[in-house]
Amino acid sequence: MRKIWILAAAVVLAALFATCSLFGSKTSIDQCITNFMSDINSADRSQVYTTLDSASGQYGGAKTASYWDTRFPVAEVPTYTLSAKNTSASPATATITSSYTFTGGYPIIFVMSTDNGGNAVINSITITGPGTIFN
Repeated sequence: MRKIWILAAAVVLAALFATCSLFGSKTSIDQCITNFMSDINSADRSQVYTTLDSASGQYGGAKTASYWDTRFPVAEVPTYTLSAKNTSASPATATITSSYTFTGGYPIIFVMSTDNGGNAVINSITITGPGTIFN
């Protein structure tokens, strides 16, 4: 009977480690925004949605590369940069610029939260001027 309990405990622990990062590092607000910007500046934008809150209303549409192509047009990659970034809390703020669009620089606001795994995710993105990008 004792062997069964030990085996059951081992199976439960293995499943726990396979499904969540209990002891692993979590994605911080800064890293999440860095990942978003890297994906936006990629020729393949199919992974941008991975930084977003899946509970957001626009999540389904945001899973397509074309969603981002209309909001962040691609001229040359990389195109978009952040300056004056403050990621110490949510909302995180910065100024977004590019040589193709947002040429004068616009304030950008990232409203953030954490998912069930404790990783930072983006709930909404608003750029002063163009307006809400994702919500």
